Amino acid sequence: MNALSSPSGRVRHRSAGEVIARVVVAAGFGYDAYAHFDLAANFDANRALISQGMLFRAEAVVAVLAAVLVLVIRHRAAMLFAVLIGGSALGAVLLYRYVDLGALGPLPDMYEPTWYPEKTLSAIAEAVAVIGAVALLPKPSHGKWPAPD
Repeated sequence: MNALSSPSGRVRHRSAGEVIARVVVAAGFGYDAYAHFDLAANFDANRALISQGMLFRAEAVVAVLAAVLVLVIRHRAAMLFAVLIGGSALGAVLLYRYVDLGALGPLPDMYEPTWYPEKTLSAIAEAVAVIGAVALLPKPSHGKWPAPD
């Protein structure tokens, strides 16, 4: 177990399960970032005001940020950020897989009614990251949330 000192001077221990869960969540975001960086150039031509490639690069950057936060910061805000980033990414890939919304304001038409390996693995990685981040959210004890570290 890893002992951590919080600002209040309390020592908090990380269980092996928590460490493994954090690594799994970060790995999910890591693959998500890799896939989006790798695919971005293929989607640069699909553009309105913003290209789909630009959106892929932005997703990759925030996925890297989420992975780092999950690994480094032991706070509910980091987990909530991870849930938000992973959930929005997974929601977008599922929405644009099954619904043709057309172009929306500055966003290009991103409807893509197919699954291919990198897209499928990215969606799975996003789902794993979301589930893991939700599991890592601190649970209230006796009606109170734990104090932040």
